[in-house]
Amino acid sequence: MVDSLVLVHSLVMSHLDYCCTLLYGLPDCSLARLQRVQNFAARLILNRRKFDSATQSLKELHWLPIKFRILFRLLCLAFKCVNGTAPRYLCEYFIYSTTGYSLRSGPTFTVPRTRTRRHGDRAFSVAGPREWNKLPLNIKACTSLTTFKGKLKTHIFALAYQ
Repeated sequence: MVDSLVLVHSLVMSHLDYCCTLLYGLPDCSLARLQRVQNFAARLILNRRKFDSATQSLKELHWLPIKFRILFRLLCLAFKCVNGTAPRYLCEYFIYSTTGYSLRSGPTFTVPRTRTRRHGDRAFSVAGPREWNKLPLNIKACTSLTTFKGKLKTHIFALAYQ
């Protein structure tokens, strides 16, 4: 199992994670092929049959489904932008909204309006601040990337497998 896990991580999961934030907002039918690859990889590692539950295999390996994996990567990039560790051109997309009162949810970012929902809402300048604003305050308040990733994965894992 350990050998197959190393092979799958190095050959399959690295390709699924490469530039996956570009896939944010795609319809589920477009992500279905990638999800099938991930399901097959999970079954391969756990030595399961073709018709065994893929969801149970993903849970057992503590892997996020593709749609939520993309969200995880997007929010990690947003965290780097908020904390100033991302490139400057990405950090410029996160502009604090100016309201005359303080919110319990903490500071929020303005989400620019787009003309086209199909392509405009998928842009990082829109998707990053929108998804960041949806996060609970205890996750937004993290100061290090490792604690942020841990709390974020727990939060998204709960959302994915409700």
